[in-house]
Amino acid sequence: MKIRFRDIYTVAVVLFFSMLLASLQSCKEEEIVGLDLDTQQLLAGRIDGTWASPSKLVLPDNLPDEIFGSMRLVFTTDDNGYPKQFYAENCPIVFSSSISNWTLVNSNQDSTSVVTLGNVTPVDSFKVSVNASYLTLSFYMGWENTDTGDAGQGNFSVTLTRQ
Repeated sequence: MKIRFRDIYTVAVVLFFSMLLASLQSCKEEEIVGLDLDTQQLLAGRIDGTWASPSKLVLPDNLPDEIFGSMRLVFTTDDNGYPKQFYAENCPIVFSSSISNWTLVNSNQDSTSVVTLGNVTPVDSFKVSVNASYLTLSFYMGWENTDTGDAGQGNFSVTLTRQ
């Protein structure tokens, strides 16, 4: 049996086009299943992660910037994408407990909501605004400056960066 170059070329071309056709058929648009997420899941997914490096601080007068310390917050979600655990580090003045659960209240699609925490004081609820890079916490809290003896209540806000 004699093999000719033309026969090898024909077989190679047929194989090439067969593989190309199979490859193109596998590139059909596939339907994405399981992405019917509600507003809670969408917002929890945006908040989920580690946030640190406090900046853009808003404090009542006569309070030192150190109130936020070197705040580092971690929000996790469960397997279904709902809020699960909250971890706070290096900010004991704002969050007395370092581990808690968290929930979203009044969530809406503009990435703003109220987060409530379990077993945490003095701040157990705060307004949160989030985008891909920054998370801003805003809350109202009573305070006492142990250096000056001044006390009062006021609005606080801090912006954290996604880590």
